[in-house]
Amino acid sequence: MAQSPSGASGPATTSRWIWPFELLEKIGEGGMGVVYRARYVGNNRIVAVKLLPEDLSADPVVAARFDRELEILKQLRHPNIVHCFGGVCESRQRFYAMELVEGGTLADLLREKQRFSWDYVVEYGLQMCDALHYAHERGVVHRDVKPANFLLGKAHQLKLSDFGLATMASATKITRAGKTAGTFLYMAPEQIRGQPPVSAQTDLYALGCVFFELLTGRPPFQGDSPAVILRKHLKETPPRVAALVPNCPAALDQLIADLLQKNPVDRPESAAAVATRLRSILRPSIVHVDPLAQTPTHPVPAVAATASESEFEAEVPARPIRSLLPWLVAVVIFACLAAGGWWRAARLSQEVAQLERAWVETAASGPLPVRVAALQKLAQLDSLGADSAAAVCALLDDPDPAIRLAVLRFLQRRPQYGEGKVALLTRIQQRDANDEVRSAAAAAVIAIRDNPDSATAAAWWWAAAGCCLLTTGAIGWWWLRQHRQGLTLDRIFSAR
Repeated sequence: MAQSPSGASGPATTSRWIWPFELLEKIGEGGMGVVYRARYVGNNRIVAVKLLPEDLSADPVVAARFDRELEILKQLRHPNIVHCFGGVCESRQRFYAMELVEGGTLADLLREKQRFSWDYVVEYGLQMCDALHYAHERGVVHRDVKPANFLLGKAHQLKLSDFGLATMASATKITRAGKTAGTFLYMAPEQIRGQPPVSAQTDLYALGCVFFELLTGRPPFQGDSPAVILRKHLKETPPRVAALVPNCPAALDQLIADLLQKNPVDRPESAAAVATRLRSILRPSIVHVDPLAQTPTHPVPAVAATASESEFEAEVPARPIRSLLPWLVAVVIFACLAAGGWWRAARLSQEVAQLERAWVETAASGPLPVRVAALQKLAQLDSLGADSAAAVCALLDDPDPAIRLAVLRFLQRRPQYGEGKVALLTRIQQRDANDEVRSAAAAAVIAIRDNPDSATAAAWWWAAAGCCLLTTGAIGWWWLRQHRQGLTLDRIFSAR
């Protein structure tokens, strides 16, 4: 094995080995270790490898905490928690491999966006609650919930990382370089005092701080030093979100105030209870539309004739008919070419439609792996017909969670087909018995809301087509004006 990476201060300039992984570059530091992008030699898969530096590995307390973190992560299998593949904890060599999530962190996205709208916070909050509830049910308290510890996966899927951070490791980092001072921005009063013992409510306090920051762009307490911030966590009442964000729903404002209560017993009883309140905020209101409101109340007057038929049959000077023949021939040739192109496009469209129908029929019935593969193929097509898209979305009611999950991933990749399905997806997110399906539904809702308005795009397309037609018509009108001394149609036939 090559030298320890503990002394690295940036991306590795040469590769290093810690069998069976080739370390490619340093990508960050957690509360108690250095994280590298690495290649697993068995199948060339790119993963993340977290190593405990040798100076900390020599400390038996820190080493024991790292060992416990590895054991915790190996037991947690949830779509909103970073997946750990395993590791080694022997003597002074301690590391583990986990999935590489390359979308950055929620903290990175917050720096870019400055703040999030309340509906986005609710959507992300549901994923956070799912992860925390899963961990709390298994006796795991994270103790370091903050935006930087939520990784962003595909289709806005959050993954909670950095479990089992030891208080001693955090203190070491702060005294050396202040790299984890941000932890103090989310620390519950009991975590600061050391009593009562930390619990699930400790994580919920930090969750309230995260919600506050996502909505307002700043944490609930700020100060010039960690000591000032800690004192505010202990003594001061945080400002209400509604005072800073007027459009924040009152129920969400109250939920955050409840999460930030100083006494743990005054906070919500569990992450699941927080999720329930979030879903009630997200539940769409019913809008009643009067179907007669768009009906005209007055008849549209008929357009009166402005010219008599005889005006169009007036005598006009005759021109040689052969002056029109080249134009007529050109029009006929152009029409033939256009018809041929249209026929070829229509034939190709029919073939694609047949392929679509075959995949849709396969997705609706057959062996489960084949159905899932069919849905994956449909997601790869550039576009789907309305009937095919509706048939795929109808499978959201399929009794098999694998099919529901495949459809939700289809909508994450092709959100334009989810228009009008947000209410249904929200119900799935609230009620589905499968954790992964609920998380995928939340990610699909975010993808649909992020998708540009397809109706607007179609309107622009039709507007462009209309402009082309108007231009062509104007040219034709001009040409006819130039030849208005020519023969009328009946005179052309009579001239023959």
